[in-house]
Amino acid sequence: MSGKTSPVPVTTTVEPVSAAIFLTKVANWDGNSQDVHEALAAAFDAKDYPECIKNLQAREIEPLLYVNNLDKVTYT
Repeated sequence: MSGKTSPVPVTTTVEPVSAAIFLTKVANWDGNSQDVHEALAAAFDAKDYPECIKNLQAREIEPLLYVNNLDKVTYT
């Protein structure tokens, strides 16, 4: 390439993040921080969300904590 830099950025492969990570954040949410909205959005977008939500206990997420905290989330 005769010493010129390419205008195209180099891409890297990113491993998908499991919805379980974000669902755990919701289950452990303190009720105050606003990052729960981002955690929910990321969980819903994760490719494995349908499988994770089917069996939270298999992913060491307490279902009752998750549901109770989900009930507390409001969008303004």
